[in-house]
Amino acid sequence: MPKYRNSLNKDGDGYDPAMSRRRFLVLLGAAAGFGALQLLGVSVLGFLYPNAMKIPPSIFSIGRPEDVLSKDGKLFMASQKVFIQTQAGKVRVQTAVCTHLGCTVNMTETGYKCPCHGSVYDKLGRNVSGPAPRPLVFFDVFKGSSGDLMVDKAKTTLDYDTAWFSA
Repeated sequence: MPKYRNSLNKDGDGYDPAMSRRRFLVLLGAAAGFGALQLLGVSVLGFLYPNAMKIPPSIFSIGRPEDVLSKDGKLFMASQKVFIQTQAGKVRVQTAVCTHLGCTVNMTETGYKCPCHGSVYDKLGRNVSGPAPRPLVFFDVFKGSSGDLMVDKAKTTLDYDTAWFSA
């Protein structure tokens, strides 16, 4: 008769090389405990690591006045998500972020259009149709101490006439 009831060992010395249920459950519990400790360690280390987001500064340069004001037209600055419009020695900067859910609007012949949810704006950024609740704002433009034209995203206006800056 074998030493253990479910053993297939037919040796007469009583040594059973098969793993018992108890030994298997002990090893399984040790592996689960080790995995739980690793998960806890990763969670604690992740909590201690700073999660600062990389947000572009609210004040940025658009270039030297002679470079920016040299040609008339509208330019899209992708890094700051703004449209820079120059006309007759004046410049104004308008946001390119839709007021509905924050998508970047595209310039069209009649104004701007949001590719995400279909908001439509006229050439001055006033919302014409779609789910956008507010018009596109203009940012304050000023000449910095370095001589560059600077834009402050913290100072906004909806008045498209006063948004112009002339150097």
